[in-house]
Amino acid sequence: MLYFAFKFHCSLPVLFYLCASLGYAQLVSTESPSGDSNQSGINNKVIRIIKPGIFDLQASDYVIRMRTWGVSFPERGQPGYDKAITFSEKSLLTTTPKIKVKRVFDENNFKVVTVGINQGRTDFATECITLGVGWHNEKETGRFGPFILAQLKAKRANHGIWQTGFNYNSERLFLQKPQPSLPSAYLRSNQMLPQISFWVTSFGKIHRPGCSFYERGRGSLMAKPNGTDCRICGGRKGK
Repeated sequence: MLYFAFKFHCSLPVLFYLCASLGYAQLVSTESPSGDSNQSGINNKVIRIIKPGIFDLQASDYVIRMRTWGVSFPERGQPGYDKAITFSEKSLLTTTPKIKVKRVFDENNFKVVTVGINQGRTDFATECITLGVGWHNEKETGRFGPFILAQLKAKRANHGIWQTGFNYNSERLFLQKPQPSLPSAYLRSNQMLPQISFWVTSFGKIHRPGCSFYERGRGSLMAKPNGTDCRICGGRKGK
């Protein structure tokens, strides 16, 4: 550098300027790749399946535990649990799902979310219900239409949990085969044999006690109804 300066009669200020410029260029070229590598980490990926429908999502600086909205699953030791946990692992683990928050936190401090898989083209909860891996949590969704239809398809096809006949929750009577019950409000004291009160919807569909559509929507109770029998519970004939 000194030889270059003296040969071309460069002044000392020019020499210092050249050295400073070269040093700055070296600083930029060495720092830029390291800065890029720090931002190439894995973000928003599912790193752990805790239970069917419950998973840990790795965000940029922290891990968030999430629960899938609107679907319930068998507990450990119950029929269908192994299939449910396997399906959750295959569908979610190491993927980057499309997340939409439904509740910030539930009673277990889980963030309740909808989960889009296959690049957001498929809803994870709907897929679980359709395949009989889980069932529709009506209490949480308020009878969400797409989940109702998915569950009807699963029950008709006898998929997954609907093959077991196991009562996963004593409060969810529709998990069992419909059994006739005898509403005391419609029993007459002078009758020797009680009668079954069928629920007849405004569309003329007949549902027997124990059916998931019994006393749902608009309709009325009748002992001798006229209409079309429900395909699920059998209506007047039963199953």
